[in-house]
Formats: sequence, structure tokens, C-alpha cells
Amino acid sequence: MAEFVQEYAALRWAVVAAFLAASAVVVLRLAGSVLGRDRAVDHCSGATGPDAAPLGLAAAPSSANQLSALSLSPTIRANPQESDAAHLVMCLIMLAMLIFPAGANPHAVRGVLIAMMVVFGALLVSRIVEWRAARGAVTAGQVFAIGYHAIAAAAMLYAMSGHSGGGHTGPAPLAALALAALFLADAAAVLCLRGGGWHRLAHPVGGGSAAVAPHVVMDLGTAYMLVAAVLGGNAALR
Repeated sequence: MAEFVQEYAALRWAVVAAFLAASAVVVLRLAGSVLGRDRAVDHCSGATGPDAAPLGLAAAPSSANQLSALSLSPTIRANPQESDAAHLVMCLIMLAMLIFPAGANPHAVRGVLIAMMVVFGALLVSRIVEWRAARGAVTAGQVFAIGYHAIAAAAMLYAMSGHSGGGHTGPAPLAALALAALFLADAAAVLCLRGGGWHRLAHPVGGGSAAVAPHVVMDLGTAYMLVAAVLGGNAALR
């Protein structure tokens, strides 16, 4: 992979710029979600404050219940922040692999990717159980989003197969290119079917352009890394 990435520097830095832009979008979305939730908590708790009207005393238990529901609801816990955080972690890993293609320790990168697969897998099982137990508490889109990141982490781990300190033979070309085509198809579906069922499934809440951009960048970036792994591995064999 390193040979291909370093040989086509213009393409490499274009992908780096895209990942940086996607990371910035995700950070802004996460910050906005946290600030919005804090404002909602302040609004609910304000009704029980010392300045509340006499009638507000009767409404105080209701406000307290709203605050409790806000903090404990599975729907709030399983919100798009999970997907945004996963996007951010994956973007940072890919940035490290692109900025330091020869310097990144392959064993360390594989370890991080395996850890992410374990975390995403456990979270996916948890969300599936919640979805099956109480439909509406966790949506199918939230399950899909976590599953997508688990597959992306597995695809990147597969791209690293055969990569060691002594060289890189690359993954099996047909399988890697098939995975790359799958991610490209997903990017095309999200872009072309915006507002449709596929777009709502991928981004069940907050699915505007700010949510679509990181998803598409992840798709294209993962496809690029898979193709780079195949072409780089073939070049190393020649």
C-alpha cells in the first residue's frame, strides 16, 4: 500500500484533505450535539428553579421526569453521536496511514483495527438486542450505522493483510476489489438517493449534508485504500 500511496502523491493528499474535512465536520456535529443536549437539560431543569411561577410547582415533577427520561432514555444513548464518533476514529486511523504510509507500524495499525472491530461488534450486538426487545427505542438505522463501521474496520484490516515490516504482498485482489466496489456503490446510493429510504437508513437522525459528507468520504477513502493495497502489493511482487 505504501508504494502506491507514495507514488501518486497528488491523489494521496487529495484523500488526506477529504479526510481532514470530514473529521472537521464530525467534530462540529459532535460539539453541536453536546451543546444542544446541555441546553435541553438546562431548559428542563430551569422549570424547577427558584424563579418558577406558583403554578410551576405543580409542573415541577413533570419537568423532573422529562430530565430523567432525557438522561436515561435508550433512544438518547443510541443517538447519531455513536456513528459520528466512529467516523472520527476511522478518519484519524486512515489519516495516520496516509500521512505516514511507510512510518506507520503495521502491527500497531492492525491492533487498533482489531480493537475497533471488537468494540463495534459488541456495540452492534447490544443495539440489535435493544432493537429486538423494544422497537422504537433503537431504530434499524442506528443498527445499520454501527454495522457499517464494523464492516469498514474489517475491510481496512483486510487491506492490511500481508503487510509487515519486511514488505507487503497485499490482499487477494478479487476480494479486495469486490469490497472496494461495494463501498463505491454505497457512496453512490447515499448521494443519488438522498431523501430516499437508503439515505434515511444510513442516517436515521440528522441526515443532512453534514451527515452525508463523512459517510461518503469514508466510503471513497476505504475503496481507495483497498485499491492501493492491491496495486501496491502487485507492484511489490514485480
